[in-house]
Amino acid sequence: MPTRCAVLCALALAGPLATRVGAAQGKVIEQPVLTRLRGDSTRPRVLTRISPGRTDTLRGHIDSVWLRPGQVIAVTLDTTSPATLPFRYLSIDSAAAATLYLRPAVEIEPLAYAGAAREFRGALHVGLEDSLDPAESHRLASPIRFLLNGDRVSVAPSALSLMHTNLPFERVSLAAASPGESVRVHIRPAFNPRGVDVWVPVQRPAITLEPVTPAVIGLWLAVAIVHVTLPTEAGTTPRVVRLSAKRAIPEPSELTLAGGETRDAKVRSVGIGPDTLYARSDPFHSDRVVIVYTWPIRFLAAALLGGLLGSVVAGYGARRRGKGTSRGAYGLGGLATGLLVAIAFAVGLNLTGLELVTQYGEAVVFVVAALGALLGLPGVGKAVPTLGRALEGRAR
Repeated sequence: MPTRCAVLCALALAGPLATRVGAAQGKVIEQPVLTRLRGDSTRPRVLTRISPGRTDTLRGHIDSVWLRPGQVIAVTLDTTSPATLPFRYLSIDSAAAATLYLRPAVEIEPLAYAGAAREFRGALHVGLEDSLDPAESHRLASPIRFLLNGDRVSVAPSALSLMHTNLPFERVSLAAASPGESVRVHIRPAFNPRGVDVWVPVQRPAITLEPVTPAVIGLWLAVAIVHVTLPTEAGTTPRVVRLSAKRAIPEPSELTLAGGETRDAKVRSVGIGPDTLYARSDPFHSDRVVIVYTWPIRFLAAALLGGLLGSVVAGYGARRRGKGTSRGAYGLGGLATGLLVAIAFAVGLNLTGLELVTQYGEAVVFVVAALGALLGLPGVGKAVPTLGRALEGRAR
């Protein structure tokens, strides 16, 4: 008799308990949550319900949806932010206790050069943010999967199965030998075959180009000195750095540098206006540096004044020696000779025969032109008899 009573009591309790257990295997998603999901969607009248091994479409007006653990309602957005993918998921946790409104989030770690591996490495950190409960991490009854592949970049792992909400995110490693300014990683969710592209920037250590002065006089009259530095990330093995310019020809056009080393290159001015200098040693390159070639007004003024002064001194010396002179002829000849000698000195030909410690500046141009006029006029007069007679005031 007692055994029979125990069996009857167990049967009486089994009905309500079974009802409660059955209720715990799912959750009703009410209209306000569905309305929010529709409002974010590009196709608000269409919802995609993903079940393990099956996907179906929910269309039309729906007041509520019964979700079981492992089922997800997904939509695609028409816009997205840099930190989130354009997909939204509505689900419940493995205990069917909490409603989860999930947005796939991506934290981008730019590609940076790894010197030892001689390649660029970076990462994506992918996770599911729960906007209804961002502080707690809930376990999902079934994973939300993504497929990843890259354009000229290796991706590992190439498939993700996210099993929980919020932190920690899953790390996806990226590696590329010679990327451009950025690399493309395509992320495809299970319910949307089109997927979305994520662009990962490349932080490339730059070759440094430092002109001593941003502008020099043009018309081949000056040389710009440029400091060239290879970044330390290039390592200790020397490599060739190639220099190029839009108008001029750098000298030398190739430098052999190790990481962190600096050497100088020279660029002679060509014409008037801006010139662009660039350096490259794959996978490194420089920013484009502008050097401006200006009109040589001060150079010409210094050269003419120096030539004029030299002709005055030369004429005075000739008169003291008792030679007849023409001030006009001496002045004109001094201007021409001083300018010629100054231009020759600027392009690297020293006609004065004297060693000058300083090679740059208006004072140097003035002195060189004056010396040219002072020392060069008698020689020009002997070389050209007609000019020599004119200088002595005896032109026929």
